[in-house]
Amino acid sequence: MRISAVALSLALFTGSATAFTTPSTSLSVGAKTASTEAKLCACSSCRGVRTHTSLFADVAAEEVPAEVEAMDGIESKDEAHNADRPARKQLKKKKGKDLSEFSEGSMVTGKVRSITSYGAFVDIGANTDGLLHISQLASGFVSSVGDIVSEGQEVEVRIVSIDSAKGQVGLSMMTEEEAKTDAQPKRQQRQSNRRDDSAVLGPLADKGWDADTFVEGTVVSTVDFGAFVRVDAKTLNEECEGEFDGLVHISALSLGRVSSVSDIVSPEQKVQIRVKSIQGNKVSLTMLSVEDEDSKQDSFSSGPPVQMGAKDWKESCAKLDEIQPVFKNGPVVADKRK
Repeated sequence: MRISAVALSLALFTGSATAFTTPSTSLSVGAKTASTEAKLCACSSCRGVRTHTSLFADVAAEEVPAEVEAMDGIESKDEAHNADRPARKQLKKKKGKDLSEFSEGSMVTGKVRSITSYGAFVDIGANTDGLLHISQLASGFVSSVGDIVSEGQEVEVRIVSIDSAKGQVGLSMMTEEEAKTDAQPKRQQRQSNRRDDSAVLGPLADKGWDADTFVEGTVVSTVDFGAFVRVDAKTLNEECEGEFDGLVHISALSLGRVSSVSDIVSPEQKVQIRVKSIQGNKVSLTMLSVEDEDSKQDSFSSGPPVQMGAKDWKESCAKLDEIQPVFKNGPVVADKRK
């Protein structure tokens, strides 16, 4: 009975019913138990299946996706955002004519595909949509793209620029003349509205004038920084004719400080001025004499004298010396004979 227990234990451990020669009762119990364990257990020893452990060298290397390979060596987020990835190339693909078949300056008919806050994308039949920027919708100010165009609308546009390498097309709904006028800075537009006195100022600058002499002028208008005065060129040089406008800066209106231009001059007022300089169509005027300008410049450069202490500081120091005892350092004789 003891041998049968040992045989049963071995049979359960090894899955075999013939480990030892035992009575038939013990063998039958062992075989039945072992077969039951084999059905329930899924390990390789119970199933009798030989396993094979694969090392990394045995596994075939998978091909790296093109999207991942395109990001190799890119560290910053900005570079990753601007990187030309293969997935983007696939998205940009669009059936249509190649950009080489289009030319800058030509007029084409397109259809608005989408609208954004900065413009509209128009299908002109190319393999990429063109951008109609908000500044190219009209010559005037455009507050919203939707006020000019809408999705699905057919528009006549002019091709402004073509970049085949980047696949970009710039479009405009304005003519070349309107675009040139709209592109001029506001400052140039203000200058174009200014009075042109070059016909008068040119001969005056060539023939010369006395910059120290006062002549009469009429105030045309006043601004925060000065006053514009109209002067007859003949008063400066008898060989010149015509009138011109010049600026008297607020600092050149009076010798003292001027808080407001209107406190000194007003339109249509007659004033005495000097012509300091002429540069192109700009004339610098002044209502100060040469001596006043020099004194004003000296006051700005040197400034008021700085008062250091009381004016009678020397007398005060002398009185203090008389009151204070005088200390003198000298030898002391001590009598040590006692």
